[in-house]
Amino acid sequence: MDKLPYEHCINMVGNALLCVAIMAIVAIVSACQVPAPLPTAAPPTVSDSLATVTPPPTPAVGLIQLLDPLDEPEFYCVDVPGFGRSLNLQGALTAHTCKPGADDEMFSLGQPQPGQIYMPAYSLCVQASRPETGAALILADCIETPLQMFRFNEKGQILLEDGSNVALCVTVADGVGEPTGGPSHLRRDLTFEDCELTDEARTIWSAGSPTVVHSKPTTSE
Repeated sequence: MDKLPYEHCINMVGNALLCVAIMAIVAIVSACQVPAPLPTAAPPTVSDSLATVTPPPTPAVGLIQLLDPLDEPEFYCVDVPGFGRSLNLQGALTAHTCKPGADDEMFSLGQPQPGQIYMPAYSLCVQASRPETGAALILADCIETPLQMFRFNEKGQILLEDGSNVALCVTVADGVGEPTGGPSHLRRDLTFEDCELTDEARTIWSAGSPTVVHSKPTTSE
């Protein structure tokens, strides 16, 4: 409230004593007025103070399956030799009747580095025993080496990326499957062979599916 000027008060009221009293009351009221509080920001909520963090996607784990069943109606998959206590992590990988969900046939592609093929159950990577035809696939500690670098081409072939002049494909052996003692289980050798000189039916794979893929391979003429 603004203070009332004394002269203005005299003109309006015509009584000096009454004006003094009015002005005293006005001064008291002005002194007692509480200023309006300044606006304050609302406290941050939990959602404001904690940024939403999206966890990285879990790498897919699945079978590496030959798309052509050959002589095995349940299809062939890349497999660690042996079973249970007889599992041989030092042995060459084989093509074996697919066993969806079995740790010894579950692979993660592009892990732990792009181009590598990882077995989560054993913390090991697939590796070529040497960069030439007839070489085996083995398991080894995951390291930076051309022998652990692989590429899937548009056909579904798995090639070794070692800079060799020969395109080496992961290939299931020719012939017929060898019974392994399991319920109707068969196995064949698994090696790297010249892609240009090998029957494509034994080199085209489906990878990453946790279950068997029932589809015919697409091959070029």
